[in-house]
Amino acid sequence: MASESVDQLKERIAKLEEENRKWMRLAGMNRLTQLPNGLMLFQVVLPKELNKRGDQPLETACIFLCPDGLGDINQQHGRVIGDKLLQHIGQFLKGQLESGELLFHCDGANFAVLVSGKGEGYAKRRATTIKNKFREQNFVVDETPIGKLSCSAGTAEIAGERKSLKVSEAVDKLYHALCDRLYQAKASGGNYVVGSPRRLT
Repeated sequence: MASESVDQLKERIAKLEEENRKWMRLAGMNRLTQLPNGLMLFQVVLPKELNKRGDQPLETACIFLCPDGLGDINQQHGRVIGDKLLQHIGQFLKGQLESGELLFHCDGANFAVLVSGKGEGYAKRRATTIKNKFREQNFVVDETPIGKLSCSAGTAEIAGERKSLKVSEAVDKLYHALCDRLYQAKASGGNYVVGSPRRLT
């Protein structure tokens, strides 16, 4: 009897653990595009990436990307088409990734590409390439022609000696730098990339 009770308890614990894993996966996923979200990037993947380097010098960069003019498209075609367009954009961006790069749909229309082991100069070149490819793409959603769009991007990096780095502070600085630079790119009229040679340490 006692043995059955222990077995039942183990089974219940296993079910709870599986349920927790399921909710963790859902919490880290963007519902619309089924891409990992900003929570997954900034609270799970990036800290893990920085911590696994041990005492070796760090160099990791990130790109924030956002299509221009989505508000106008939502107004003209409706929110349903706008949401489906974001799904198309997510698929398009996935197709632009190079080896080792990871794509995230952070929130709203903001996407991020994590470029591990590379500096911001490289990330800025990648952002420019993706921006130019994006500009060439003809988007069609449910036979509704959207046409060609532009996108804006901001880039930033974390670099420096591991021993002098507090991971949570470095991730926070990276996030705010990316937001600021994406905003600057948008304020410049869109179809623009903003980065900085300064290192976030």
